[in-house]
Parts: sequence; C-alpha cells; structure tokens
Amino acid sequence: MITVMGLIQTATDLSETSYFDNEEAMRRGVGDLCLGGVFNRVVDNSQKGISYARGGVELDAITQFFFPDISASMTAASMGSFNLSMGLPGPLVAEMQSILCLQNTVVEPPVLGQGLKRMSILRKRPDVSSEEFQKQWFELHGLLVKRLPGLAGYRQNLVLDGPRDEDGHMMVDGMVELWFPDGETIDSAFQSDIGNTTMMHAKEFIAEISTFLVEPHCVRGLS
Repeated sequence: MITVMGLIQTATDLSETSYFDNEEAMRRGVGDLCLGGVFNRVVDNSQKGISYARGGVELDAITQFFFPDISASMTAASMGSFNLSMGLPGPLVAEMQSILCLQNTVVEPPVLGQGLKRMSILRKRPDVSSEEFQKQWFELHGLLVKRLPGLAGYRQNLVLDGPRDEDGHMMVDGMVELWFPDGETIDSAFQSDIGNTTMMHAKEFIAEISTFLVEPHCVRGLS
C-alpha cells in the first residue's frame, strides 16, 4: 500500500471552523482514484507517552490518501485528482508539504472512532543509512512496539520521498500510526518494561520523534 500524506500548518484553529461540516468538499478533495482518505486534525502536539528529542516540525493537520501502488499515486497526482489539503479552504492553509510513503500494517487498526490515534514523525540518526533505518524499524523495532500493552493498532509508513533540509537530507524518514484505547493506556504502555526496551532500541537508529494526538475524519475507505 502507498500513502501520500499532507503535513499542514493552518492559519487558524481548525476547531473553530465549519470545515468538517462540509463532507462533500472533503470527498472532492480525495478524488475517485484514491482507495480512501483520512483528515487527521491535531488535538495535542506534546510528546504523549515518551520523553525523546523532538524535531522542529509542528503541525495542525495530517491528511492521508491511500493507493494500491506508486503508479496509481503518480497517475492521480499528474491528473490532479486529489487535493493534498483534502478540500481545506486555501486561506486556512499557512504551509503544506507532502510525503510519499510505503505503508506497512503491523497490527490492523480498530474501526474509525474507536480509541485514540497517535501519529509520530521519525527522523533517523545521521550516522544510520536509509537501508539500516528501514531494517531496524521494520524488523526488531516493529516486534517491540507490537508487544506494547494495550496497543490496538500499528502502522509504519516509510517515507520514499518528501521535503529535504538545506543539506539535502530527508526531513521526515518515517510516520508512525498507533492506536490505543485512551491516553492513560499510552502512558502506561511506554512506562512498562517493554516500553522502556522499545525506546532504548529507538535510540540506536532514530534521532528525533515528534508526536501528535489526532482526531481522524475518514472520508472514504481505509482508516
């Protein structure tokens, strides 16, 4: 599965807009070539559950568009069949960047609306290659996260292309999606023995983790 995500900073608080009442505009923003789309409104940008070096990216929303393969995503992009802001009115968008990801579902997420969704931007250590980052994340780290108590869903999104810094390095190497029943379960999961082991392993290949609690709005298809 391929996912295109929009990393959005807004000019105003989205909770004070009527955007989410306009379902038709959101559907048009997804387009017919996507398998589905999700608009994730950020409701908390603290490091929920963890104490870890945080990057400088602060977001107000993260959009997701799902495609069966890269070819389909490129066709949709070239045809302009989906809107990266998912129909969010232009004046509300202060800044927006896109990332193209390879999605790996480790634990199938719950039905939309059940539990709490937590998304995290990962940036690899500069001394770790892209190949080693993927190996560590998809193999041992994935197994460790899967064992977190109370975990209800887990997806890894390996960034294939996205924004780069002035030195040409990727600014986002991975996007994590975790689901838990509630905030207390997130805290207790990462304070557990397996949670401590998981974060110790993270330091071997991840430089920064920037975490966001989100409120997902599913437009069509996958959540």
